[in-house]
Amino acid sequence: MKKIILIAGPSGAGKTTISNYLHQEFKVPRVLTHTTRPMREGEADGKDYYFEIDETFNKLHFFEHIRYGNYQYGSSREALNAAWQKSDIVSLIVDIKGIESYVKQLNPSEFYFLYVTTSTMDELKERLIKRGDSLETVKERLSGDELNRLPEDLKPYAHILLNDTWHETAEKLNALVASLRGE
Repeated sequence: MKKIILIAGPSGAGKTTISNYLHQEFKVPRVLTHTTRPMREGEADGKDYYFEIDETFNKLHFFEHIRYGNYQYGSSREALNAAWQKSDIVSLIVDIKGIESYVKQLNPSEFYFLYVTTSTMDELKERLIKRGDSLETVKERLSGDELNRLPEDLKPYAHILLNDTWHETAEKLNALVASLRGE
């Protein structure tokens, strides 16, 4: 059974760390997203993003897409299927609005929604400061839409992971992957 682990939550909760752990420990590939922005030095098409031009971007079947300035970004059915060719279990970090799109378009048996957070806002604030975010950026990320709060209508789909201590988080992730693999 093919499954995508959708990872969402507030900035500083540990979404990227969790995605990296799943990739390093269990070879769970990330679903690549598409962009029309130019490739940066050190990036590679099909490794970091699928780099597109407007014409190819517009032919894809998107779960979600957005325009930032002159460039488009999105996650597609094609990219998910490509990832599923590599592995039955894949992952994607996505914001809450993106989760809504996936929930509406996928069968519940196809996704596992992992909502990552911490027990306190102070912990999130401390992590954002430690990673080098300015105080103004921290303030923005911990308020409004930037916070990626879990809305009521998505709670039935969410598996909440409190990422307060890495050791406990890793144990929960190990159990999750074993469960998804039927071990």
